[in-house]
Amino acid sequence: MLKPYRILDLTDHRGAMCSAILGSLGAEVVLIEGPDGRGRNYRSQGPDGTSLQWWAQRRGAQSCVITDRNELLELVAGADAVIETPDPGLGLDHDELRSINPGLVHTTITAFGSTGPKADWAATDLTIAASACSAAITGDTDRAPLRITAPQSWLHAGSHGAVGTALALRQRDRSGWGQHVDISAQQAMMQTAFPGIVHSANAYPSARRTSGGILLLNFHLQFVYAAADGFVSITLLFGDTIGRFTARLMEWVHELGFCDDELAGLDWVEFGMRLFTDPEVAPAQMEAAKAAIAAMTSSMTRADLFSEAQRREVLLAPVYAPAELVHVDHFSQRGYWDVVDDAAWGSVTTPGRWCQPSRTPLRALGGPPALGADTEAVKAAPRSALLESAEALRDAGSDPASPRPLEGLKVLDTTWVYAGPFTTRLLADFGATVIKVEGPARFDAARGAGGGLRGDMGPDASIQFGTLNAGKRGVTLDLNTEAGREVLCDLVEWADVFVESYTPGTLEAWGIGYDVLAERNPELILLSTSLMGQSGPLSTFAGFGNLAGAITGYYEMTGWPDRPPAGPFLAYTDYVTPQFMVPLLMAALDARDADPDGRGQHLDFAQAEAAIHFLATEVLAKTVNGDEATRMGNADAFMCPHAMYPCDAGGAEPDNPLEPPDPWVAIVCETEGHWESLCDVLDAGGHAMPAELAGLDATGRLGRVDEIDAVVGGWAAQRTPAEAEAALQAAGIPSHANQNSVGCFADPQLNHRGHWLEVEHPLYERMVVEAPRLQLSATPHAISRSGPSLGEHNDDVLREVLGYDDDRIVELAVAGAIG
Repeated sequence: MLKPYRILDLTDHRGAMCSAILGSLGAEVVLIEGPDGRGRNYRSQGPDGTSLQWWAQRRGAQSCVITDRNELLELVAGADAVIETPDPGLGLDHDELRSINPGLVHTTITAFGSTGPKADWAATDLTIAASACSAAITGDTDRAPLRITAPQSWLHAGSHGAVGTALALRQRDRSGWGQHVDISAQQAMMQTAFPGIVHSANAYPSARRTSGGILLLNFHLQFVYAAADGFVSITLLFGDTIGRFTARLMEWVHELGFCDDELAGLDWVEFGMRLFTDPEVAPAQMEAAKAAIAAMTSSMTRADLFSEAQRREVLLAPVYAPAELVHVDHFSQRGYWDVVDDAAWGSVTTPGRWCQPSRTPLRALGGPPALGADTEAVKAAPRSALLESAEALRDAGSDPASPRPLEGLKVLDTTWVYAGPFTTRLLADFGATVIKVEGPARFDAARGAGGGLRGDMGPDASIQFGTLNAGKRGVTLDLNTEAGREVLCDLVEWADVFVESYTPGTLEAWGIGYDVLAERNPELILLSTSLMGQSGPLSTFAGFGNLAGAITGYYEMTGWPDRPPAGPFLAYTDYVTPQFMVPLLMAALDARDADPDGRGQHLDFAQAEAAIHFLATEVLAKTVNGDEATRMGNADAFMCPHAMYPCDAGGAEPDNPLEPPDPWVAIVCETEGHWESLCDVLDAGGHAMPAELAGLDATGRLGRVDEIDAVVGGWAAQRTPAEAEAALQAAGIPSHANQNSVGCFADPQLNHRGHWLEVEHPLYERMVVEAPRLQLSATPHAISRSGPSLGEHNDDVLREVLGYDDDRIVELAVAGAIG
């Protein structure tokens, strides 16, 4: 689907997901390796001590062995892109690479970005999670901030690298010029803390962690409940959008005799407001409802609960472990799993194609390459034809400061909440014109939550909506009317891309399925994004990203081993999947460009199938080794110390609603050198590590974790997080203070990178939104306004985009088609 760009991959585990995504879309990925297969591509030296991660992320690639830097630079001359996690031994410099190949896209993936006060800081998955607000709002209130046991930070960084690389390549094909793509893992991981991450920037109280749910101010809304054979996740929320699901849940609980008539009959749509207006009664009713739900779920198996929940349209899903996923019938019926013959492991079941396009399928990938298997072919390959075309553009006098990559792209967006809006927000950031369609009465659920500007909880003041939809134009259409659907079809004729997230079958029920839309606009690319895809037994499963997080294994992998799953913050799969969808759309545009008739296609994108690729190592642990991965708190199977340690609050204000004291520091020893340095720091600080512990290697330390943690914890407790962080980073030890929203807003590194953008707001003049989590050196992002107020651009779109006159607009108003 994607043009056969040649991508030289010089990443280790910190960036491998970048080329894994691009390779699955059709790019030619060439691993640059040393003669022993170690080093840059960690063939047998992954951070988990095995080759499972390498195997999962290197499928379908080629392997080219080089012996010196000059050989690499010769390959650069004929490449479309270089992706690297910078190696001091190579010392690649963008200006040098550009002099060799002006059309080269050069992507670097680092912990904090290529420049800034933290650019050289040591970092690991845990310390990045601490820096990114992700850990601060994950886990139990009475315990340390928490990471997902399956390391995620570098996967997010790599996936944002895929976005940036795909955008830069598309821009290069227009202008002939390459550029530098700069990825910060900290910024990438911050997406998993949305919307809590943007609260303090807009003077709203920071989100706080609470196990197995969320906090609505001081009210714990529980999402995880015990079943007879494990756990289930339930979206227990209120309001116009979700309250009706909660009402159906409570009706079910009542039918089985676990609550009385009064509790079941409460108005669960309005109940969220009653928690505040009726503080003498409503909180007690909330606790009674949670107890009744828990009694019901514990009396049934996950399978029985899930089956009945689907019949009743209740927002409930089983908490699966990664080891169970290969037995879920839905994925098998969709043909998701790949079965690969491996010389050492035999037949291996592994996550497979994560989208089902109607016309240009994703590549069928085999296993990873043997060391050096493609060296001769790669070195003998001619200069890229794409680069030759780009060179011709440059010779014609193209300006390297050309428009943003997506200038001129027209996007119709009917998605809501997180995954879809994150995707279309990125398109808007880099030049696309995005028109967002909402119902005048059933508008985007993101408008009803996520904090309000200046205490305004109205639909036009939502902090999360304003951020997710920054730069878009907004119209309201009632698509339950024939007239409203006709306007939508006119917008389809205008659009290049239509992104929708309705329950599968909705467009067809309205009589405007893909075949109908393609008749009106054969060039249309329709991206349908849903939790489980457009086909299969669970295709119509209704739910939000927290339920997908339960089904895909993330809840099982997040929490403490002696407690029920805590689950990651909110809708975790919604944070993963936009970075698959943007490169997918770039590939679909490439395919349309290459088609003689300029035809578009329908992209069936299942969020669950993409998200499982971030747990591929844990799936392979089962299918290859028979191991069953589960949550370990902040512990690590191969590194010690590896923990969050409580610190001195250092005079933090106990009653500050924006930043209640939560003083912790993440400390990790990834190498023996880190351990030796840590012992020196502790000794200098008056907490010498006992000699019998100081002399242990990683394996020995893992057997005495509690003793080591006691010494390190004693040292940390006498310092503020900032003091501990400074002392450890000075010694080159991966560490970072636990940062919530307030800490991130003040972070000098994030401010150096321009992460916080002050933009226009339709009601309150200004608000702060997040920038994209990637930087393009020649064609940077540009956003000047927040998300639109409800129906803000109705007149502009109807008149300027569609050319309607006054009579037509009056007809639509009379028909109830517009708000």
